[in-house]
Amino acid sequence: MLPARGILLEEKINMATISNKTIAVLLVVALAITISGTFVSIYKLINIPGYNLLTGAAVNTTTGNATITIVSRTQITNRVSTIAFGTGYVNTTCPYCYIDSDVGILAGNVSCCALFNNVTAGFLIENTGNENVTLNFSCSGSCTAASFVNGTNPVFQFRMTNVSDPAAGSGKQNVSGDSILDTRGSCQAAADLGWNFSSYTAMTTRADLCGSNGSTTEYYFTANATADAVIMDLKVGIPDDSRPNTQQTATFTFSAESAG
Repeated sequence: MLPARGILLEEKINMATISNKTIAVLLVVALAITISGTFVSIYKLINIPGYNLLTGAAVNTTTGNATITIVSRTQITNRVSTIAFGTGYVNTTCPYCYIDSDVGILAGNVSCCALFNNVTAGFLIENTGNENVTLNFSCSGSCTAASFVNGTNPVFQFRMTNVSDPAAGSGKQNVSGDSILDTRGSCQAAADLGWNFSSYTAMTTRADLCGSNGSTTEYYFTANATADAVIMDLKVGIPDDSRPNTQQTATFTFSAESAG
């Protein structure tokens, strides 16, 4: 009986060995199917439009441009268009009546100027463009003291003053129209020469105001917002023998030119 039991045990061991091999084979087959299915699924996902699961996949780029062009603008503006000395006469107790558009009727001769306007604002010229410019003026009409005022030794003068200059009379010009208050001189030549005619000068029919007289290529009147304005003041001296006349007018035309 003992040999029969040994044969049975051996058969059981052989069958168990076969069963394990079968399971191992089946596991390998199942793993292969799983891996294949995974690759198929990934391939399908990659080919779905707009889906980018895997890093390192092909990409595409494009570009865009933003553009802007600033055009040259040459422009000046006169913020004070009229200086009206008004209508009046010189009191017989005085030899002259002096009026200055910077400070009005000059101190010490107020009683001499009967009825005339106490003018306190000269022409305020501002560079309202974006280019540095030349600046000049021409005068038409009554542009001499003899024609504008008349009498013995009359006075008709002009003067250029930076708006930033604290010596500009009462300072009322500083707030009479300059869009941004100047903090420095507006005629900025290479050597900072400043404005021509910074002292009162006899009226003329034409003058270059910033740069060399006669030059049209010195663009020194700046477009900088804090240095872009100048005041042209007028001064009249009316003698006591000035003859009555109709209203006299001097018309000033300011011109600018830029490199742009």
